[in-house]
Amino acid sequence: MSDNKSSILPDAIEPISNAIHQNLPETEKQADGALSAVVGFFNHVVLYPVKKANLTFRYKLEAFEDDLKAKISDIPDENLQPPPISVAGPALEALRYTYDEAELREMYENLLASSMDNRTVSKAHPAFVETIRQMNSLDARVISEISSYKQLRCITARFALKDSSQMYINGMPDYFVEELSHIADPFLVSSSLINLRRLGLINIIDGSIQSADYETLKSAPYIQSRKKIFEAFGKEIEIKISNHAVVANDYGKQFIEVCLGKER
Repeated sequence: MSDNKSSILPDAIEPISNAIHQNLPETEKQADGALSAVVGFFNHVVLYPVKKANLTFRYKLEAFEDDLKAKISDIPDENLQPPPISVAGPALEALRYTYDEAELREMYENLLASSMDNRTVSKAHPAFVETIRQMNSLDARVISEISSYKQLRCITARFALKDSSQMYINGMPDYFVEELSHIADPFLVSSSLINLRRLGLINIIDGSIQSADYETLKSAPYIQSRKKIFEAFGKEIEIKISNHAVVANDYGKQFIEVCLGKER
């Protein structure tokens, strides 16, 4: 890392870094500047409360520093800046509870790296910290998979008794997306979609994607396996579907770019 990259010290974080400097590991004392302050704050806020009880704290500190170094290594010296405290403070504090969850840790680290680049800091919205805080690892995997598509077919499927108005309302999850069904139990994936919509990252739009074939989803292996369960009761079953589309909205696309490190 160049001298320029080790010469930036954020005013908002400097008092914290100075206050804890004497308690930092030797490897930390050898560095200063933007990266040093962030790592020092991480050490103080995230790891300090558990240092005495957690023998792996030094490994976590060094791993965090290595991760962040790698993520900012491509930022030109003239573009490197201290992260805004409105992003760095809450993000580092939140890492205390999620550091061992790789998908969530990665998103926080990507957010921090984006906030340390003056070309991308305007996209590093402080609200992203709270968004990640209300996600679990499955949510992270689902939004990552969604980011690979412009839009996804989604259906609400119900098992109806043939020639009857009756149906099994709990036979299928609220939303089924075949391209996401490999990630986890589709009921859990459906709950994740609902949470991602609640967090404002995706829209689940009623109606069909133009030229998309929704009828073939009735033959999806998961739907057919669920259908057999209810056919075992001796009644003939029809599959009825309502069509939807899952898309990342503008807020979600910005989140994907910043926190997942994926281009729009």
